[in-house]
Amino acid sequence: MSKYVKQTFTSSGTWTAPAGVVNIMVWGRGGSGGGDGGGGGGGGSTSVGARGGGSGGSGGSVQTLSYRVVVVPGTTYTITIGSGGTGGAGGAGAIANASGATGTAGTAGSVGTSSTFGTLVAFQPGSGGAAGTAGGVATTGVGGANGFGEFAVQLTGAGNMGDGGNANSVGIAGSSVVGALSPFFSSGIAGTGGAAGGASGGGGGGGSSAPPAGDAIGPNGANGGSGGAISSTGGNAGAVPASISGSGGPGGGGGGGGGRLLVTGSAGGNGATGANGSNGQIVVLWAE
Repeated sequence: MSKYVKQTFTSSGTWTAPAGVVNIMVWGRGGSGGGDGGGGGGGGSTSVGARGGGSGGSGGSVQTLSYRVVVVPGTTYTITIGSGGTGGAGGAGAIANASGATGTAGTAGSVGTSSTFGTLVAFQPGSGGAAGTAGGVATTGVGGANGFGEFAVQLTGAGNMGDGGNANSVGIAGSSVVGALSPFFSSGIAGTGGAAGGASGGGGGGGSSAPPAGDAIGPNGANGGSGGAISSTGGNAGAVPASISGSGGPGGGGGGGGGRLLVTGSAGGNGATGANGSNGQIVVLWAE
């Protein structure tokens, strides 16, 4: 009576087809995309507080797919495991001056790499998305777009990114819904927008959405930084959760805007760096 044998690869290696084995099943996924950095908050002027930065987009998520593969007994196949993309850096908050200043935009996360079983199967990676733009005195930071997953599909489960808030306004929270291509798994909780800075205070930074799930419940989004009170610095964006089992890296939240400048400075808060995407894996199953 035959038995099934399974071998899981989370790092690159080789697999040799046993004698008599000509058909196998191969499951796998590529590396998911890195999350994008959030934009920095603006620096306040002597008349008004500045606006918050927008959150970075989530990296593209990937889900495990399966293929039936014909192999040659005794042949050794090279298995390459894809790496998750690197998260993009968060933008710096602006230093306040008399007329106000605009922060620095975040940078985009990078695409993951493919996982391959010899030359027979390639599991595609997820892409990075778009970084959040910076806030200023008259410019509101805008949340970046989410990355694309397998087959260049942008999973709808990522929801929307949060924009920065106007002066003395809360930042916009990210959103999170279950995507059409993630029917069995749930996205995490979206990040909240940063709080308003009060009278003459800066706007809150935008919160990032939760990436769509890969092979598990997706990670949460990141929170935006709070707007600075009058003559106070805007808050930095919150910590970014790590990616989980095929999910893209969450994007960084936007930094809060600085409050109105009096005697001392009121710089914007820094946007957060996006999380790295999760690495791929391959599973081989055969009967012998």
